Amino acid sequence: MKFDPMSAETLENPGTAYSQLRAQCPFHVYDGPDFKFAITSDYREIKEEILQDSPIWSFRFGNAAKDGISDVGFKTDPPFHMAFRAALSPGFTPKQLKKYEADIERISDELVAAMRATPGARGDFHDLFALPLPARMMCVMLGAPESDYPSYKRWADHLQEMIFHDPTPASFEPILKEIYPHFIGHLDQRRELLKQAGIDNPDVSVLGAVLPDDFMSRTLVTRVEGRPLTQEEALNVCLAFLTGGQETTTALFGNLVWRLLQTPGLWQRLRQQPDLVESAIEESLRFDPPVLAHFRTSLCPTEMHGVNLPERSKLMFSIAGANRDPSVFEAPEEFRIDRPLTEARKHLSFGAGVHFCMGAPVARLEVRTALPKLLAAFPALRLDGPSERIGSWMHWGRVKLPVAWG
Repeated sequence: MKFDPMSAETLENPGTAYSQLRAQCPFHVYDGPDFKFAITSDYREIKEEILQDSPIWSFRFGNAAKDGISDVGFKTDPPFHMAFRAALSPGFTPKQLKKYEADIERISDELVAAMRATPGARGDFHDLFALPLPARMMCVMLGAPESDYPSYKRWADHLQEMIFHDPTPASFEPILKEIYPHFIGHLDQRRELLKQAGIDNPDVSVLGAVLPDDFMSRTLVTRVEGRPLTQEEALNVCLAFLTGGQETTTALFGNLVWRLLQTPGLWQRLRQQPDLVESAIEESLRFDPPVLAHFRTSLCPTEMHGVNLPERSKLMFSIAGANRDPSVFEAPEEFRIDRPLTEARKHLSFGAGVHFCMGAPVARLEVRTALPKLLAAFPALRLDGPSERIGSWMHWGRVKLPVAWG
């Protein structure tokens, strides 16, 4: 089968394209002008083999089609990866997430009020709501001023463009020279607070007292394997929030509202049946995964489906294809907001196994909190022109979503 993940046809409707690839050729080798990689679309293989603690498939060479050694912080393999996750996991406990609800409520209410005050009762849902809510919440969790979110968004877009689309090695280095000093400045301010308090060996007890209780502060009090995080590891945490803390949730918001408004009656049905909100969110994640695929790199020569792959081969695992596997999901090509929650949640949009997305509870919380507010405030919300997809071949979301509500 001839398949090009960067063709206009695939970009137009990647869910259908990757689903067809899975059905016709569940293991495929793509050899393009800039990248060469194998693609697996098999749900079981992805979940039970690739995404587990595999001795073959490594994360430390980057989650992109081009090679780049990361091997720091979250961009590592077990066992260190699990130790690093465990060290940061106290910031994602249910008790800790509960603290963010007030900020999500506050920002959502502000954005709803701003939409209501928009002249003509029409605008771009992406710019008015889908982008600023997760971007501002990312700033809250990191400990940066919410007003910085436009710069953070620009940095994240530029960084991901270099990582995923530019085949030139280390093409992302110039933008990192702009990003790193910003975060180093924030970290140094917190170190100065510790110095002024006479604390040389801080622990979590200083959070909310000497230091603000945020993730930049956590990088200074966290211990991994008995030692403090290095500067590089602290910056890796900041970058993880920068790239993962906004774009995927923005895409989730946009994709969900787009699908609800595309089908007559779905927006009204969800208003009348608010108990379906959670199922609608999970179905959106399944049907329209914000990240279409991820990559791993082989640590040794291996064989897959009769194909010999040398060491350092790139493997794309297709989330979009696996999420429409008919052996897992009934009528997988249909968008059903009443799909049973236990079935919808089998999607792989947040990954699985050792690299399951730590921010998944935050993304779910943001949409679960904000969507009912939108449903209540804008009963007549409707599409107001053609939408525009994000340009990346690795991501799927609306970068433009005109709506009206008057």
